[in-house]
Amino acid sequence: MRPASLLFWLLLLGRSGAAQNEWTRISDPANPLATYTVPGVYHGAAWIDVNNDGWLDLFAAPNGLFLGQGNGTFKAMPTAIGNNAAGQKASGCSWADLDNDGDPDVVLAQFPSAVYRNDGAGHFTDITALFPGLANYAAWGCALGDLNNDQRLDVVLVHAAGFHPAAAARQPCKLFVQTAGPLGFTPVTGYAFTDSLGAYTVPYWADFDLDGKQDLFIAAGAVKAAKPDFCYRNLGAQAAWGPLQRLLTPAFAAQPQDGQCYNFVDVDNDGDLDLCLTNYRAAPTRLYLNEDGRYVATTTPFSTRSHHLTNCWGDFDLDGDQDVFITSDSLATAYYRNDGGRFTAMPGLVGPAGASGLVAGDYDNDGDLDVYITGLGPAQGLYRNDLERHGRSWLSLALAGAASNRSALGARVSVKAQIQGKATWQLRTVSAQNAFQGQNDLRVHFGLDQARRADSLLVVWPSGRRQRLGPLAPNHCYALTEGGRPVRISTPRPTPIPSQRRPAQAPRFPATGTD
Repeated sequence: MRPASLLFWLLLLGRSGAAQNEWTRISDPANPLATYTVPGVYHGAAWIDVNNDGWLDLFAAPNGLFLGQGNGTFKAMPTAIGNNAAGQKASGCSWADLDNDGDPDVVLAQFPSAVYRNDGAGHFTDITALFPGLANYAAWGCALGDLNNDQRLDVVLVHAAGFHPAAAARQPCKLFVQTAGPLGFTPVTGYAFTDSLGAYTVPYWADFDLDGKQDLFIAAGAVKAAKPDFCYRNLGAQAAWGPLQRLLTPAFAAQPQDGQCYNFVDVDNDGDLDLCLTNYRAAPTRLYLNEDGRYVATTTPFSTRSHHLTNCWGDFDLDGDQDVFITSDSLATAYYRNDGGRFTAMPGLVGPAGASGLVAGDYDNDGDLDVYITGLGPAQGLYRNDLERHGRSWLSLALAGAASNRSALGARVSVKAQIQGKATWQLRTVSAQNAFQGQNDLRVHFGLDQARRADSLLVVWPSGRRQRLGPLAPNHCYALTEGGRPVRISTPRPTPIPSQRRPAQAPRFPATGTD
């Protein structure tokens, strides 16, 4: 930034007041997240409720687990996760309910990679032996998803050849499909990513064409020259895995990339999924708008630059469209406000250079999304969202599958509300990998601007069930089990001690239906 431009923004901040764009870094030394550091830059994190107490916990790869105490603070929790991961150059994670027992389990990408089963009481058991060939495997990123909509989650891990410790053998990526009965996993081969080496960075499951099946996108850092990433459409039928067909024609699949993070989000609230792809050195970051299935590259303040890692989306200012954070290991973390598809870089950047992962979740249950940043030294930290609300409202839902996988991965939720005098639909999807080597809160979150209610909701579950819900009061989180009624969850602001939480309000059920 030029000195004159910097002076302009400083003057603007002085006139408008910090509250207009305030993100508060949590610096209390009594809060372990304020002092926690991980050596190395390429580490991910995840917001996840590991003990189902209604308060988000944070996992920072390779082995930091912090339990939310319900009063805005966290408690470090020693676990067996990643305890052999000292000195990792890279480590990523993906959390979801692998065994459908009601609590989230974790896949850890590192050297060596591992899978841990959660008993819901703070104990994690290493079940890596259930995955043939995974012992002593080095992975850069991983993702849980339901490849065949059979209620059982599947796993993909990717290997960045040439970037792992010298002791790590070079191996192709690994795809495991979960079999029926007791936990069991079958390796799948026959694809370029499973049968050859490459600089694969992070995989992502996303139903980009909204046909009800999870497609696979593998970012592959180009190293020396940009080249197409590995993008696959899922052609499988219900309860039958694959086959996966390599995409060649969409612009994002055909153009040379230096891929790091794929996010399919509805940027312009038109009901389809657009794509933001953060690229590293060999290609610029790109935003593709979905125009009736045709992906058109669009110029934004962040799509003219490179050296990016994460793009993290959420309606941080609650105005009815999704904003974005962009991280870099060499540039400052940047926050861009979305106004109907037009993006503005906001002054007062949240974090310094050196960030890799950034994940969003409402850790204090006050209705807006907070963020945690992973990276080098001062780039790492917890930031509370204190943006001025201007009376704006919000809504969030915690989904649980029944005929679908328990974590509802692959579900999509649409909400209609009156935004700026116009009936507006917003779309969200449930994913266990939507940042660089990490994930946001599994709860879907909507900003409703000045709307007094959410008029309509539509949930399309991975099983194919379509569930329609009547009006819901805003400023609450609702729990919704597939086929059931939404239950209002108490959402108090943090209190001095967890025991002083307000009692949950008696739920009032709106009309509900399925088809």
